[in-house]
Amino acid sequence: MVAVLLGVLLLTLLLGVPIAFGMGLAAALWIVFVEGLEPSILVRRMYGIMSTFPLLSIPLFTMIGALAERCGLLPELVKWLQMLLGRLRGGMAYINVANSMVMGGVSGTAVSDVASLGRIEIQVMKRAGYPASYAAALTASTAVIAPIIPPSVAMIIYALAAGGVSIGGLFMAGIVPGLIMGLGLWVMAWFKSRRANFGHRLDRPEARVILHQTFKVLPFLVLPVIIVGGIISGIFTVTESAAVGVTYVLLIGFFVTRSLSLKDVYETVLYSSVISSVVGLLLGTGAILSWILTRNRVTQELADFLATVTTDPTLFMVIVAVALLCLGMIMDVTAMMIALAPLLVPIARQYGIPDLQFGVVFVLSCMIGMITPPVGILLFMTASLAEISLEDVYLAILPFVLASFVLVALLILFPPLTLWVPSLFGFR
Repeated sequence: MVAVLLGVLLLTLLLGVPIAFGMGLAAALWIVFVEGLEPSILVRRMYGIMSTFPLLSIPLFTMIGALAERCGLLPELVKWLQMLLGRLRGGMAYINVANSMVMGGVSGTAVSDVASLGRIEIQVMKRAGYPASYAAALTASTAVIAPIIPPSVAMIIYALAAGGVSIGGLFMAGIVPGLIMGLGLWVMAWFKSRRANFGHRLDRPEARVILHQTFKVLPFLVLPVIIVGGIISGIFTVTESAAVGVTYVLLIGFFVTRSLSLKDVYETVLYSSVISSVVGLLLGTGAILSWILTRNRVTQELADFLATVTTDPTLFMVIVAVALLCLGMIMDVTAMMIALAPLLVPIARQYGIPDLQFGVVFVLSCMIGMITPPVGILLFMTASLAEISLEDVYLAILPFVLASFVLVALLILFPPLTLWVPSLFGFR
């Protein structure tokens, strides 16, 4: 059965059919011609997942990052961090990491991070004497922090695809890993800047200048507190927090910076709608495939097979992580999460692995695929922004990819890294 579904899916991909349509076609052919069921099942299964309220948070979080850029808040953030960290050796690299950690608490997507801040970060690093390849590689690597630190669009997609996983719990589980990843990249930047003598130091401005710039970026710095704090405190649901974030940025853009126009809002809504429609279609067709696999006991048969390989939960997670890291080199990460999460989560539960730990390991392993050759989308984006060849970025990204592998291993071996913070807020 799996061979038939995969065969149809691979054939459509080779013909250039978008993956969502390929998944839907494979599922439709199986339901109608193999099982002889009513075609209306396709509509019901797709609607079931696409009508879920949390799905609305995806375009809203995407809008927050896009609106913040159009408000002019992001360049001001870079300028503020330059004032604070520019006097340090390697300060531009530290700023790159800090930007992504702040941006991760706002938009929650790696692509938005690079699209909104990537050009500024790479230009600043190049002017400071960093090689373009290193600037591009670091920018791509730091962007992976965004889907780990809450809020995270990738975690929302994973929770919707897997079913029965708390989005708020996943957000809390991503806090410590996100901070560890940021700290690790900071340490790597420290060593690299000193060994290769990258970057130059900037003169520190007067205290009153720094204070004035702090007031200019304060509205943006408050935004992650509103979003994440609202979710943690239970005041907002994830979707409501995204809506509040959009409203807040609109108010800042219209009445504080006064740099936002109705045309900007229209273009942002259009951009977010296109992005989320792709995700929604993937979730819908993925839900049909998941239902077919469950109905035909494929998940249970795979679980039985893995039980003959190992009964150790840690080894199972290692196998899953390695498989995801390899698939991430050749597959779109969103499609990979939607296709595999419904298959692997029930098996992980049989091994007794906590949902939140497995979810963070799963998401991070998939996200690393965005910076691994040959199809890492972040590599294409940063190479274009830095105006260098992909081959140059491939070589420069390897140390960062290895560091990401180490983080995945730590999350597997030490469950409290993902479970401690959620337990403080009653998530299990």
